Amino acid sequence: MSRQLRAGLVSFSLVGAIGIGAAAARGANNASQVVSYDHGGSASDGFQNASAALGGLSPIADPVFGNTILSPFNPPYQSSDIVIVGAGGQLTLKLQQPVSASAAGPEIGVFVNNGLIDVDYPNGQNRSPAGLFSDMPQAIVTVSSNGTDFFPVGSGPVSFDAPSNYYADLGASPSGTSTPGSIVADASKPFTGHLNDFSGRDWTATKALLNGSAGGTWLDFSATGLPAVQYVRFEVPAGAGYRMVVDAVSTVPEPVGATIIAMVAVAMGRRKRVK
Repeated sequence: MSRQLRAGLVSFSLVGAIGIGAAAARGANNASQVVSYDHGGSASDGFQNASAALGGLSPIADPVFGNTILSPFNPPYQSSDIVIVGAGGQLTLKLQQPVSASAAGPEIGVFVNNGLIDVDYPNGQNRSPAGLFSDMPQAIVTVSSNGTDFFPVGSGPVSFDAPSNYYADLGASPSGTSTPGSIVADASKPFTGHLNDFSGRDWTATKALLNGSAGGTWLDFSATGLPAVQYVRFEVPAGAGYRMVVDAVSTVPEPVGATIIAMVAVAMGRRKRVK
């Protein structure tokens, strides 16, 4: 094999590796494994399927009555989509890939079953102050890099007060009727707003606040000192007057490694010098 051909193959392979790496970075990083689950004392019998928390969001919130779509005013409520952790219970999930700590903001998004109260149904008009038509999920959240040593996110229970949204454009119905949108919202884009931010907003303003994100409550674990984590645990203490509901977990995308890019640059330079 000639030196020219070998150099070309090396360059081609490294460029291919970059393409694969970039695709992986753009792909969703959801929970892929239930490590452990204890439903606790107040979880409904029909919502104890922990595997419902795996994978990403479903565009259909209700496959039974009209295939209604997932929107901030139409949350998931099927046992195939959400799992409940009651008092004294916990849910530990493993992410498909580790996620790195970021100084730029939160890294892990948690999607629950919040539904905004629509005071002008079915047009999608938030009341002021904005409200939810179900209890707000809460949990003590801990994270781990190895699945053994867990560190708390925050100093107490986290309140998951944000809704979820599947379609980013206004073509989707706010009431969740079977009129889908044409642009899928980004479940890896952190949403940093809270329930009060939706106060008084109509459907157009609600979508503007989400700004292309699929919503959810986003967690920043950088204060734990861990460079990366792959495990997330939701725990509800015994005797707590709240419960946790999990639909899906997502993360910010990992950047493509600069080292691979540098290797390609070197290989391409060598290829040019080979005669």
